[in-house]
Amino acid sequence: MLVEEIMKREVVTISRDESVHAALGKTKEHRIRHLPVVDQGRLVGIVSDRDLRDVSPSYLIQPGDIDVLKSTKVEQIMKYPVLTAHPLDGVDEAARMMYEYRIGCLPVVKGDKLVGIITETDMLRVMVEWIGTLEPGTMLEIEVPDRPGALAEVTAAVKKHGVNMCSLLMRCGHRPNTRLVSAKLQTMQVAHIIEDIEALGFRVLHPLRRG
Repeated sequence: MLVEEIMKREVVTISRDESVHAALGKTKEHRIRHLPVVDQGRLVGIVSDRDLRDVSPSYLIQPGDIDVLKSTKVEQIMKYPVLTAHPLDGVDEAARMMYEYRIGCLPVVKGDKLVGIITETDMLRVMVEWIGTLEPGTMLEIEVPDRPGALAEVTAAVKKHGVNMCSLLMRCGHRPNTRLVSAKLQTMQVAHIIEDIEALGFRVLHPLRRG
């Protein structure tokens, strides 16, 4: 999956010459946490709701407080340079950058122009879709040995029962030389499927069998 498939194309932006007061207004009006700063369509910085809170008084007690916000330019508080993504980058690479650098968004740039933005919410939506959370059915989590063919044995066991999978993920296991398989099955009747998987010598970690 590519960044261009999940990015928001209509990006709320602000110019470097606008005021902090204007930036606060935009974040509240559009209910957003990040404002890319642009100059003739070119990304030159970014401000977050945290940046705005840091320069804003908690309570506007003095009449001059609003004047301070109106006189402080976005350019004075924006962060730069900005980590960005390209529309043709993989979503996995964008997720890695956001996780590694602990950032809440990635502006998407093509050439020198801002063309979109992806946020933590966009990434969460992708994860929900990948896992199949919104699909009806049952999620199985299976510990298998880290060897060629183990995943094929799991899918064969499911196929034997004529059940379709709507998602399938594999990651490193908690124990040495193991992998964890997460499979969303389009059925609620999984008892016999679990029995066949366990007969292969694999551990079904979820759902737990009772009784």
